[in-house]
Formats: sequence, structure tokens, C-alpha cells
Amino acid sequence: MITRGCDGKEVEVETTSAAVRTIPRLYDILFSWYGPQGWWPLLSKAGTPGYDDEGYHPGVYEVPDAMGAFEIAVGAVLVQNTAWTNARRALAVLLERSLCSPEGILGLEEEALARLIRPCGYYTLKARRLAHLARFFLSCDGLPERNALLGVWGVGRETADSILLYGYGVPVFVVDAYTRRIFSRLGLLASDDTPYEEVRSAVEKTLPLDHVCYNEFHALLVEHAKRFCRKRPLCGECPLRLECAHLSSAGGS
Repeated sequence: MITRGCDGKEVEVETTSAAVRTIPRLYDILFSWYGPQGWWPLLSKAGTPGYDDEGYHPGVYEVPDAMGAFEIAVGAVLVQNTAWTNARRALAVLLERSLCSPEGILGLEEEALARLIRPCGYYTLKARRLAHLARFFLSCDGLPERNALLGVWGVGRETADSILLYGYGVPVFVVDAYTRRIFSRLGLLASDDTPYEEVRSAVEKTLPLDHVCYNEFHALLVEHAKRFCRKRPLCGECPLRLECAHLSSAGGS
């Protein structure tokens, strides 16, 4: 099968016993199976040219404007410890009421904001986090620094890197629970407790320093985890099964 590698070149991909020996090869195989994912969805642009009805935009890699970047930042907080479907419902409410802006969020009492974002879960906590995030964005002129984002109350590494990658096109890889699950089962992590920065560095050292590549790779890992590499994995048709340490330890079933 011929597909586009993360460096933009065409590569031939076969799921052989030697296929998944490196992270770049892992990217190539997943891209050949799933194609471009169109992350991060921009709900405010749903249905416009290049965007589907949910705001996904496969093959469109334009960096969002300031409003889009803030929408992504809000979504990155809302999706903490919940599924995107729940975060989307909360985000849709803010967008429908024209409140998805720093001024809109800070114009609400935290209790009122919490009621609006109730579908995302942990809504009282997340309302407070959104208020801190909004104040940060009002004080930030242009591209936020990673360390500055990490200094915002309620913004951890995964949230900060999601904002930078998807909101600003900064080439930084996002490590989430799906990444850890897949990497661990493939034997790419020294242990399940491998620090976030070590996992991020491993990817960034082996893939081109390119936000499009990191965008797709993170989204592809999420898609693969949802389809095959679940908590109870569906190994039979998994495109990575021939190199999976988890499957080997389970006797190849």
C-alpha cells in the first residue's frame, strides 16, 4: 500500500513482522489505515468549506485565528477527564450564547458558568479553570509560552500542549492516556510510569519537527485506541498486531 509519510513523502506500507520497529513506521501504518483525521474540531466552523458537520477538517492544517485558538483552549479544558462528546455539548452551549471568548467567560459568575458547562462533568472545577484561562488569554499578547501556560491554574502538560499544537501550530507532541496505552502494549515504554516529557521527547526525536505530523499522529493514536486498542483490546484485525508485545504475552489470541 502506498501512503503519505509524516515527512510528506510517499511510502509503501506492509504490516509485516518488522513493520512497527520505529515510531515513524507506526505513524505510516496508522495513516495508511485511517487517513487524515482533521483535528482539533472547530465547532464554530462546522459546515463551512473544508469543515464537516462536527468541525473536523481532514487535510486542512491552517492555524486558527485568535477566536479559534481560544475555542480550542476552552475545549482542551472541557475535555479533561471526560469524553469529547460531553465536552462538545458544553462547548456548543457557550458558542450558541456567544460566550466562547475570554470576555464572555469572565462576564459570568463562576456558578452561572458551571451550570452552562454541566454536560462536561466536574463543571464547578472546570468553570474555575476556564476563568483562570480566560484571564491568562486577556493578558497574553500573541503566542503563549509553554511554561506560562503551565503556570495557569488547572492547565497541565497535556492541556497546554493541545492548546499550542492545535491552536497555534507549535510543533509539540501531545501525550495522552491513549498514547501511553498503545506505546506500552507495543513495548515502546520502559514502564507504565514513564514521565510525560520522556514520552514526548521520544516522539519529537524520531519524527520531523512539524506541527502537521504531530497533529496527525496524536489524532491517529486516539482513533486507533478507540477502534482496536481499547481497555479490552480487539486484537484480531489490529494493523499493529504482528509487533504487539501485549498480544504476544497473551499467547497471540
